[in-house]
Amino acid sequence: MRVIVALGSNLGDRQANLEAGLAALLELGKATPSPMLMETPDESGTGPAYMNTVALLETSLELPRLLEELLRREIRLGRRRDGVRNAPRPLDLDLIAAEGQQGSWRWPSPPDLACLGAELTLELPHPRARGRAFVMEPWIAMGQDLPESLLP
Repeated sequence: MRVIVALGSNLGDRQANLEAGLAALLELGKATPSPMLMETPDESGTGPAYMNTVALLETSLELPRLLEELLRREIRLGRRRDGVRNAPRPLDLDLIAAEGQQGSWRWPSPPDLACLGAELTLELPHPRARGRAFVMEPWIAMGQDLPESLLP
């Protein structure tokens, strides 16, 4: 399955964090990063600026399992999950779209991800991707087709 993953960082060495994120994606399949990086302000207006990009990931993992693996890699690479929503983070890995897949999923959190709540949820395509230049522009720069639901 081919999926688009957004990578973002606004703590520490942002470039190194994105490179670590790409390396983490390579553990899950073949990852091709966008040639474009974007710097964007923190949406809250209070945190450091983000560096963002996207990557195309070809993986054999099914969607719920893939999201779990992305979350594990965020935590392993320094993201704190202490209940502060949208806190600055070394790495954010968001599943944006999956080829031929759309809809909503909800399932019990595995024990090692219980810090995220009793359930995990996934909605594809990502409900806020269309309005985020830091997702759309690097994706377009890859020359990859966009799902119709994300087209302006």
